[in-house]
Amino acid sequence: MSGARSAAPRGGDAAASPPRVAAWLLRQFLPRGERGDTVLGDLVEEWQARGGGRVASRRFWRQAVSVAIRYRWRRQSAYQPAPAGERNLRMSFDNLRQDVRYAVRSYVKAPSFTLTILVTLALGIGASTAIFSMVNGILLRPLPLPDPDTLVYANEVNASGRDRIISVAWPNYLDWRSRAQSFSGLALSREEPMTLTGIDRAQRLRARRVTGNFFAVVGVAPAMGRGFADADDTPNAPAVAVISAGFWQTQMAGDPSVLGRALTLDGTAYTIVGVMPAGFEYLRPYDVFAAMGPISGSGNISDRGNHNGFAALGRLKPGATLEAADGELRAISSALQREYPNTNSAVSARTDRLADRVVDSVRLTLLVLFGAVGCLLLIACVNVANLLIARGAGRQHELAVRAALGGGRGRLAAQLLVESTLVSACGGTLGIAVAAGLLRLLVAMAPEGTPRLGDVRLDAAALLFALGAAAVCGVVFGALPAFQASSAGGQHALVRGRAAGFAARSHRLRRGLIAVETALALMLLVGAGLMMRTLQELTQVDTGIRTDHLLTARFMLAGDQWTPARRLTFYDDLLARTAAVPGVGRVALAFSLPIDGSNWNSIFTVGDKPVPERAKLPSAAFTPVSTGYFETMGMRLVRGRLFDRTDTPDSPKVVVINETLAKKLWPGEDAIGKRLKQGWPEIPDHPTKPGAYFAPWRTVVGVVADVKFNGVSNETPMQVYLPTVHESPRSLALVVRSATEPSSLVTTIGSIVRDLDKDLPLFQVRTMEQMLDSSIARERMSMLIFAVFAIVALALASVGLYGVVAHGVTERTHEIGVRMALGAESHHVLGLVVRQGLSMAVVGTASGVAGAFALSRWIQALLFGVTATDPATFAAVVTTLLAVAAIACYIPAWRATRVDPTTALRAE
Repeated sequence: MSGARSAAPRGGDAAASPPRVAAWLLRQFLPRGERGDTVLGDLVEEWQARGGGRVASRRFWRQAVSVAIRYRWRRQSAYQPAPAGERNLRMSFDNLRQDVRYAVRSYVKAPSFTLTILVTLALGIGASTAIFSMVNGILLRPLPLPDPDTLVYANEVNASGRDRIISVAWPNYLDWRSRAQSFSGLALSREEPMTLTGIDRAQRLRARRVTGNFFAVVGVAPAMGRGFADADDTPNAPAVAVISAGFWQTQMAGDPSVLGRALTLDGTAYTIVGVMPAGFEYLRPYDVFAAMGPISGSGNISDRGNHNGFAALGRLKPGATLEAADGELRAISSALQREYPNTNSAVSARTDRLADRVVDSVRLTLLVLFGAVGCLLLIACVNVANLLIARGAGRQHELAVRAALGGGRGRLAAQLLVESTLVSACGGTLGIAVAAGLLRLLVAMAPEGTPRLGDVRLDAAALLFALGAAAVCGVVFGALPAFQASSAGGQHALVRGRAAGFAARSHRLRRGLIAVETALALMLLVGAGLMMRTLQELTQVDTGIRTDHLLTARFMLAGDQWTPARRLTFYDDLLARTAAVPGVGRVALAFSLPIDGSNWNSIFTVGDKPVPERAKLPSAAFTPVSTGYFETMGMRLVRGRLFDRTDTPDSPKVVVINETLAKKLWPGEDAIGKRLKQGWPEIPDHPTKPGAYFAPWRTVVGVVADVKFNGVSNETPMQVYLPTVHESPRSLALVVRSATEPSSLVTTIGSIVRDLDKDLPLFQVRTMEQMLDSSIARERMSMLIFAVFAIVALALASVGLYGVVAHGVTERTHEIGVRMALGAESHHVLGLVVRQGLSMAVVGTASGVAGAFALSRWIQALLFGVTATDPATFAAVVTTLLAVAAIACYIPAWRATRVDPTTALRAE
């Protein structure tokens, strides 16, 4: 045979011989003599067997190059012995390569086992990476502003409670700015949506009113033109504006000559003096930033007792701390209380890091969800460890043979670690794909107004997190089963068919891990159950109104042309035209809407009660509404009357109050006929000079049932309703009760408003049911995420329990056969297996209940109408978990009863 191979053709027709250059390369590096000829002959025969075509020639080339490199390396190694360290390194790489190849082959031979591990890891790592991306983007990543840690957000607060935040009065801000020494700059701003007119179709813009030093404090200068200056804050200064890059591109077509152009905002012409850089955001995207000059001289702004929605933004000086700045502003507020007792009594200050204030509303929710997904990841890791331990138990004879042939424990453990790391790396890769899809879903589900949602993405930090999670699963949780399996005694396992000691140790370890899994799954189930109860309670709250077939839409009457008399005429025309639309049942106007929250909170005094000290003056939500509002909303009249046509601009001033106010101020008394006055006690109740502000006494003519005002979960505040004929605000909501689908009326109502005034856009158009859904969106999202995590955790725990019990039945086949041969009944065997399986679930359940009680305080703030230790929820969760565990134990137990004693004894 070797002679035939050595006679490989060296010339002749090229079509009958392999590539000559490749054959030459082989002859240069193959050993001389029979060995080299044999190798070359084998390759030539393979080339001929493959047909000698182009494909065969390409394969011949690859083999020739590979063989040449290999023999070249061997020749160098023979003449130049490598140093000991290099030989060890090469040996390590060779071992690693062999271990990886062996691991791949072993996993391919067990596709069900491999698929189970990959799915488990993909779910655990994918879910945890997606939630981490949310936490990282919203909570951890610095704000996209220069040196964001030195930016401080400041508000005034009611001194009777540090959590009762109120906005900053303009005169108080000026005193803060002149007296505070902890800040290099202190600015003031508020969100102030504006209507852009002078174009084909009026638009509602997201705008912010800011002081002249605002951009200097933020640390971002316009990309074009200039920012604001202190001169722009002076009363009646020219109206100037800075626009965003997005607005410049979309509305101005990126016109480079945009500076100096005018924008008509709320009826006032603002000159564009700057364009901000692309990507600049403060709290949220804005279209326009307007200077203070046009409003700073108004009596409403300059009154120290009025808090008009402003918040302060400060930048700390180098070396200054947040605590020092907070103490300084509180000290200044205390001084202002002494200087201006009539307006500043009980008014203090509060400062927070800007980054903390931005995410304050979602911080706890995200941290709780991150903790929940951490439990899910831990369950996945434990499940993988259990599966690897079971696999190691099944391979004990193989490992014993390798140990008997000289394989050390460290070498065997390294092999198993490579296997666990390889499958974890693959699971982590799949987990990244799962995280990408889940993250898109989470962003889409996020409630409207979730801060910094634009910063949420699958970035390098998220990928590192996924890599770390995979490493934990593969290395940390793979190490335990690896060293457990590699410790099997070689001689002992070879002598006996079943290594009883090792089997017992691995089974005890798996039982302990199942107990941990069960405990973690129960804690997730408790969280999901409590969130379900919360959502159930929220959806069953009596809002005090009929939310069905109710459409709402807001409008703003901006500009000096809208005098009080003209506003009333517009109200009447709008109500009359809307009521005439087919399908409209009732129609009304309101300044603030239920659930949506109050737009006007104010202290007030009561006519028949002593005036309390200023810190204890009552406060209520004041809401101007039109005639027919209560009937349109479906609110219940408790006593007295509602507003009607007898209420005119010249009629006595009247109000309708809610039950909460009546019970708090006049408990046990009839509130009808009582009087109250909005504002400070010293404000006159009649005009003292033309244009001067006054607050008339108003008589209570009706009491209505409470409605949920500031969301569904908050307590109902005291409410005062005023007729729009007495208080005619510029901004109102149109409320329409329809007999048809409310959304079908949007186009018609929009046309009616444009017919009345073409520069009057509708905004915040939504149904009351949509408003109600939005108010509980965060709770619904938390419940859904918890529920998904809990279901996955329950599935993993039940599969793990099933696997442990099934593996135990397999190990005890001989014992079960002996028992049945000695007369044991099937139900005895069934009970034995089920009891031993359930014992793990019971231990895990008890531990989980204790853990859930210990962690209950973290979730309490997210709940409504239920406590974190609700007995009904705990009982339902425990019952569900044990029922699933019983099913998981019953299936392998039933299989145990089908064991044939004769077969079992023969197998042993």
